[in-house]
Amino acid sequence: MEMLTLKQFQYFIKIVEEGSFTAASEKLFIAQSALSRQIKLLEEEIDFQLFDRTDKKVKLTAAGEVFYKKIKDNMHYLNEIIGVSKNIAEGKNRQIKIAHSSSIVMDDKKVQILKEISLTQEINFEINTLSSEHQVLALLNGEIDIGLIRPPVRHTLDDVNVIKLYEEPLMVAVHIDHTKFANKEKVEVKDLKDEYFVSTPHSKRGGLSYLVSNLCLAAGFTSQKAPIQSRKTSQLQLVAANLGVSIVPKEFQQILPAQVKLLPLTDQLSLSEVVLVYRKDHDEIIQHCAEHIHQIFQS
Repeated sequence: MEMLTLKQFQYFIKIVEEGSFTAASEKLFIAQSALSRQIKLLEEEIDFQLFDRTDKKVKLTAAGEVFYKKIKDNMHYLNEIIGVSKNIAEGKNRQIKIAHSSSIVMDDKKVQILKEISLTQEINFEINTLSSEHQVLALLNGEIDIGLIRPPVRHTLDDVNVIKLYEEPLMVAVHIDHTKFANKEKVEVKDLKDEYFVSTPHSKRGGLSYLVSNLCLAAGFTSQKAPIQSRKTSQLQLVAANLGVSIVPKEFQQILPAQVKLLPLTDQLSLSEVVLVYRKDHDEIIQHCAEHIHQIFQS
């Protein structure tokens, strides 16, 4: 016995709507004999007659009336399901989860890049904030699709693809009335030896914290903790409250409170890069999206 097909349902609905097999066959561009054969197969499969064939005109049986109403109602939802599923198969309306560390500002440039990709590729994005360390784990666990991190990280990157997006200098965030730095246009890391850090770097964390920790150690000291601390962008508010200083990337210039200024670091190693990471066992949509982000950044 042949299986029911979507075409058979569509043929049946067309016959009822057109009022005859002849008119339906013309609209469907198939022979009337082939159309009649498909309806006969449909009736055999469902084990009851749809049409009363004692009259020359198309007339539904009582069972056929109910079948038509139910099939007609459900075809709308079925077509919608097929459409949604097809879009997913083609990568359309796919939701891609992106994470970025708190030291990477989701500024207008990044938002516009994602907006462009979303509009041209019919892809949706969900953005969250995770530390660079947690992003690697989240990628490997399938919790996110793409990460934006600041190396180095303590986890191995052997299982992920790494694409460098950009590099920027690190700077010192200080209160505008800080007497020690009032007339300085640039700073060395060693100048911060006696300062309180509102974001204490330590070597057990990757990302910016690890980088800053090494800068301080290279300058011969371990940073002192301020009485209130934060490793998020709220550390700038602590600097604004004159609780201490912080080493941050240049892009924090875009979110500076009025009471805070940034001073360049002159140390040779005071650079930080931002890289895009995604799993090596990715699908084509993720790879295409990652390459597109990289391409726009480079242009």
